[in-house]
Amino acid sequence: MAEKGENSPETLNNSIDAEVNSDVDENGLNSSNSETETESKKRRTQTPSPHPTGVPGFMAAASPPKFVTFEQLMEAANGVRNMTLAHEIVVDGDFKLETRKPQKNSVHSQVQEVVHKAFWDLLREEISQDPPEFKRSLVLIEEVKEVLLSLLLPQHVRLRAQLNEVLDLELIEQKMENEAFDIHYYAEYVIGIMGRLCAPLRDDQIAKLKEQREIVPLFKEIFEVLDLMKMDMANFTIQQMRPYLQQQSVEYERNKFQEFLKTQDEHGTDGLQFTKVWLKRSFEQLLAEEESSGEGATVGSKVTPASIMNEAYMELLQWDDNQVFPETLLMDQGRFLELRDKTRQLTLVASVLLVTYSTVGAPIAGIQDLKTTLKSNILTVIAAEKEFKKVIMNVAVQVKKDVNECLVKHGFSQLDEEKEKILIGQISDVAAEDHAVSTVMHKRICSFIKGSITSRHTEPLKVPAGYSAFQTELSQMLGRFLRLVSHNRSVFGMHYANIIGSLMRKQQDLSPR
Repeated sequence: MAEKGENSPETLNNSIDAEVNSDVDENGLNSSNSETETESKKRRTQTPSPHPTGVPGFMAAASPPKFVTFEQLMEAANGVRNMTLAHEIVVDGDFKLETRKPQKNSVHSQVQEVVHKAFWDLLREEISQDPPEFKRSLVLIEEVKEVLLSLLLPQHVRLRAQLNEVLDLELIEQKMENEAFDIHYYAEYVIGIMGRLCAPLRDDQIAKLKEQREIVPLFKEIFEVLDLMKMDMANFTIQQMRPYLQQQSVEYERNKFQEFLKTQDEHGTDGLQFTKVWLKRSFEQLLAEEESSGEGATVGSKVTPASIMNEAYMELLQWDDNQVFPETLLMDQGRFLELRDKTRQLTLVASVLLVTYSTVGAPIAGIQDLKTTLKSNILTVIAAEKEFKKVIMNVAVQVKKDVNECLVKHGFSQLDEEKEKILIGQISDVAAEDHAVSTVMHKRICSFIKGSITSRHTEPLKVPAGYSAFQTELSQMLGRFLRLVSHNRSVFGMHYANIIGSLMRKQQDLSPR
């Protein structure tokens, strides 16, 4: 299965555009009739890499619905589930379905294992008889036939006819009754068809099937590969649907959310309660900033619908977990919180680099390779820990090691004991919430992101000072953020406009004449 390459962007704008549009330009809906079978297989079966999904559904209504029938509940749940799936496919270019296996040692897993073992043991016993008994083999062939037919595309007319002819169950049953049935012949035929239909990454597994001569292990492995092929086909279908869904999803999600609001309203619940709180908080923040600057609510006021929305979206990158997420953002809550954590992470790593270069000074000034090494190693150290304070000493030790190795490599002496203590102390202080360097670096990255959602990109975006080593990470993060914001605005813009309009009218009514 082809994987996407990760090339460093020549400019930040190009990289961001590629990130935002990455899931738009992949496989179109039409293919050339002249493509080879291998090219066709690759085109048919490419699926994106896995990536974790966000929190689904509208789960934070102001209060639970009061008198809802089971049918209404199921209808609403199915609508939200369908909308969530469509949304996942559209906003996540790496979305794909994966086979869910029961947890090891769970009741489900144990029952499944017992049932499967019993079936395969009986099959082994039947075909070992003299003469062999093939009743269960017929069941297997029937199941294999159904799966293979489900994997065929509409243009596979001849192959479908051939499958129905060769795997004619009535004819096979007659052969079994007349002791003229050759199970190896049918197994080889099935493997041959699988080899024609499978994705290139399954070729090695098909080759192993051809080497297997024992019937029971062979059919077990055939079903395992068929399960993978079904998932490949499902993900291929999703990939083919994505361009269509991108065109239709805004209207689809808008209509589904309107149905959700109508249901909430019928049961006395405000389906936008927390969205209103979110936008009001940003509105009041901007008013306070304007008042403190002495500008007041003048005709040229900076408190506009656009500025309120931008401020609200920026709050998501500093979200307080004690607050309830807005209803309009719930499907992307996981993604926004992941971006929040990534923003904090980049801020702190950039702060450590700044402190390190400032403390060590001239010997490492201008050595770009060291920045890359430090960045990579620090990100590795903190990868599994969201609380930077818990691993800050590990980070300091790693930085000291990398710096000393770099100094020796470039013909300098290692840091003396006093200098090492200062460096470790300076790095340890970065984890403090009110640390001057991390505060400044956080403002810089937030200003950069805010500029990206307010500007028209007529001029190239400049990487903030102190973040030169993070160009790739910044572009990827910003691309994801812009894609989410753009889609969210398109779907819920009307609701945001109504809420903000109401806030501004109330403010005007309260203002002195």
